[in-house]
Amino acid sequence: MPAVNLDARTPALSRHELQRLGETLANALPDAVVFADREGLIRHWNEGAARIFGYDAGEALGRSLDIIIPERLRQRHWDGYDHMMRTGRSQHDADELLSVPAVAKDGAKLSIQFTVAPVADDEGGIVGVVAVLRDVTETFEEMKRLRRAQRGE
Repeated sequence: MPAVNLDARTPALSRHELQRLGETLANALPDAVVFADREGLIRHWNEGAARIFGYDAGEALGRSLDIIIPERLRQRHWDGYDHMMRTGRSQHDADELLSVPAVAKDGAKLSIQFTVAPVADDEGGIVGVVAVLRDVTETFEEMKRLRRAQRGE
């Protein structure tokens, strides 16, 4: 594929192209893409989310994000979620990749890395949060094994 030179003469995406890009990002990424409304109810759940967490879209849509949050971490999660709903900002730096435990449908413990962004309506009011999540459980477990090996355990 030839290199593409994007300069000031290259037009921005049209509204239709941008919409198509958004649909592709929301549905076709192998990572989980999840949108939850102001109340924390799941309104979008892509195939990546189904693969990672074990719930198909029919099982996840309309349910609380609690289905993937370990019970011991729910209060901290909802405190941060409420903060974003009130302010439109995360309590974390915008470029920070967050790492947290999660739980799958079968009860398996997962290690997840994710980024989040508030979603606003036409008037600028926050209507929910979109997150892109990646299962890094294998990587996390391998790092733990290596650390134990270095310590001679």
